[in-house]
Amino acid sequence: MKKKLYLCRKNMENSSTKSKLKTAVSVCSKIYKIIVIISPFGLIFSVIFFMIQAKESEQMVDNLMHIEQSLSTKHIGIFPDYLDKINKLLLETSRNQDDTSRIIIFQDVLFYGAFYNGNAFKEMIHQLSELSNKGRKIVIAYYDNCNDTRKGRMFREVVQESWIQQQDLGKLATEKRDLMSSLRRENPQRTNTFRTADSIVNEKYFARYREQEQREFSKRIVRILIPFYDKTKNDYSLFLKIDKIKNKHLRKPFHTITYYDISEMYYQITEELKIFFEQHNIQLIPLNDYLTMSCWSNGEKVLFAFPGKYAADEIGFISSDRAILHYIETMLAGVENYNGDE
Repeated sequence: MKKKLYLCRKNMENSSTKSKLKTAVSVCSKIYKIIVIISPFGLIFSVIFFMIQAKESEQMVDNLMHIEQSLSTKHIGIFPDYLDKINKLLLETSRNQDDTSRIIIFQDVLFYGAFYNGNAFKEMIHQLSELSNKGRKIVIAYYDNCNDTRKGRMFREVVQESWIQQQDLGKLATEKRDLMSSLRRENPQRTNTFRTADSIVNEKYFARYREQEQREFSKRIVRILIPFYDKTKNDYSLFLKIDKIKNKHLRKPFHTITYYDISEMYYQITEELKIFFEQHNIQLIPLNDYLTMSCWSNGEKVLFAFPGKYAADEIGFISSDRAILHYIETMLAGVENYNGDE
């Protein structure tokens, strides 16, 4: 009797399970048919939605581009990316001799960008000489301490920032100061104490960099030695002289190149550029204070750059803002008045 009851219960459970499975299959079948029916419409809706979104995105980009183009001041990259834009600014400058506006330039060195983009540097020099020959007034203010007792201070600082590891600059300054004190105690009458201490300490730290970073050091020398006069139609003699100076100091075994070679190369190249600019009636204003901003203004637009973490990380902008243009004029007037007082 118990056995019959058990079999009966079992049959009922099996029947219930089959019924549930049948119902589930039926539901899934209906869902599948619905999906099959509406899926083309879903695809169409998706495509339409995507097209609407793409159109809105395109409109947004156009709006942003319009805003960017309408701004009076724009970011144009990090040094040396903007060097070619300086030449574009000079190229757009009027060659009209009746134009009384000045081209105003502030640079930390006269060879600005020469060893990072030689072609842009050559073009910049040519544009400036051509503009001057056409009658445009050009003024270049640059950092150059001309005091005989510390002759070439600017070049030492350029070399230090560019060729000696940043973490060593503090140690270098301390050692130089201690050595100067020691030299003065030994000979109070010594007149070249600063120059002697400066040379000894800078050579020490430069040699350390040269030995520790041999591969990077050799790459930098090779890059600098790329000839300026190659394929140059304009101002050939100037760039030929510059390359002879570079070859004299740097075309030797890398381990024999000294701090003196680098700084003397910079100094001699600057002297050649001074002669060239003076021959083309370009006014030069040497400054004793280090510049915190470089700029090139043609009276209509100004390209300017602020230093980043290191000297060669300058961040460039271009602007037609009248307030900035007026600021550059005011800055030059201040420099001219200061030099006049001296």
